[in-house]
Amino acid sequence: MIKRLGYIDCLKGFAIFLVVLGHILQHYYSDVNIAIRIVYSFHIPLFMFMSGYVCFRKYDWAMIKKRSTQLLIPFFSYIPVRYVLNILLNGSIDSSLFQYFCHVVYQPDMGLWFLWALFFITVLFIASRRIARRINLPEWIVFAAVAGLLNGIVIFGNVRQFGFHWIAWYFIYFCAGVMWRTWNENKNDTRKFDFRLLISCAIVFPVMVYFFRMHNEPPTFYQWINLGRLFPVVYRLVIGMVGTMLVYELFKLYNKQTERLHFLSKMGG
Repeated sequence: MIKRLGYIDCLKGFAIFLVVLGHILQHYYSDVNIAIRIVYSFHIPLFMFMSGYVCFRKYDWAMIKKRSTQLLIPFFSYIPVRYVLNILLNGSIDSSLFQYFCHVVYQPDMGLWFLWALFFITVLFIASRRIARRINLPEWIVFAAVAGLLNGIVIFGNVRQFGFHWIAWYFIYFCAGVMWRTWNENKNDTRKFDFRLLISCAIVFPVMVYFFRMHNEPPTFYQWINLGRLFPVVYRLVIGMVGTMLVYELFKLYNKQTERLHFLSKMGG
C-alpha cells in the first residue's frame, strides 16, 4: 500500500479552497484588492501543479478513461444545472439547452472550465510522455516543446476556442509538477535547497504581487516602462510559479503541523 503524504493532501485541499475563495472575493471586490491579487496570482497554477505532482507516475492510456469519469462527467453535468439556474435567476434565456450546451463547449470558461482543461492537459501529458520514450528524449524536452508550440499558437494566433488557451497555459504548470515530483523522488536530501527556495520565493512573491492585477495583463509598472509584448506573459508565468513554490515549500516545511488541518486533508484526499 502506497503511503500518502499528508502535506500533499493538504496542499490539494488548499488549492481547491483557494479556487472557491477566489470566486467569492471576485464577487465582492475589484482586482485592486490585495487578497484578490494574491489568490489570483497563483491559485489555478497551484491546482494544476499539484495535479501534475500526483500524476507523475502515469504512463498509459487507461488513465484517460479514469480522468474522463472524474473530470468530463462533472463538466457536462453542470451545464444543464447552470442553464436551469440562469432561467430561475434571470426569468428567461435566449437560447435552447442544446445551443447553450454547444456555447459552453465552445467557450468552456462559462462552465467548470478547469475540469475541461485538466482533462485535455492529462491527455497531452500522457501523449508527450509516450513520444519522449519512443524517440528516446528526456521528458522535459518534449514537455517544453509541446508547451512552447501550444502557447505560441495562443500568443501569435490568438486561438482561444474550446479553452485552448487555458489548456496551453496550464499544461506548463502541470508538467512542472510532474518534473518537480520526479526530481524530488531522485534526491535523498533536499532540505537545504528547499529552505533557500522558500526564502527566495518569500522575498520575490510580495514584490511581484504588488504590481499584479488580475484583469490587467501587463504589470502596473508598464505605465512607467514597457518591456515588450512577451514580458507580461513571462511575468504571469513566473508569479504563478513563485506563488506555487512558496506555498508548496511552506506546507512541506511544516509537514507535521499541516497534517493536523483535517479539513484540508480530507478535501484534498
